[in-house]
Amino acid sequence: MPDQNKLDALDRKGAWVERMFDRVFKAAREDTKATIIVVLLGWIIWQQITINEANRLRIADITALNEKINLATEKSVERKLNEKLAPIQAKQDSTSKAVDTTLLNLNGTVESVRKYINKKK
Repeated sequence: MPDQNKLDALDRKGAWVERMFDRVFKAAREDTKATIIVVLLGWIIWQQITINEANRLRIADITALNEKINLATEKSVERKLNEKLAPIQAKQDSTSKAVDTTLLNLNGTVESVRKYINKKK
């Protein structure tokens, strides 16, 4: 069974709507043009509020979709970047090892020359 407070609130709202319709019909009998203008103005305001809310929701949906697209793009770029960087990293490692080996050989040669010069003295 519905709560008594909810039923009372519903009854009050229904009575308010009934009073408003009574006032509109009374005003329409007294001054039709003014009543039509007031009703149309209320209708336009209601439409504008509805349109603004729809636009706000549409913008929120577009923003959420753009965030999802950006996230997916970032993941895709990250994955492809790792694929493209792997050979470059391997080449850099190979070059680094070659440079290290060359430096070791050069150091060995310098040491050999130093020893040779020391022996000649």
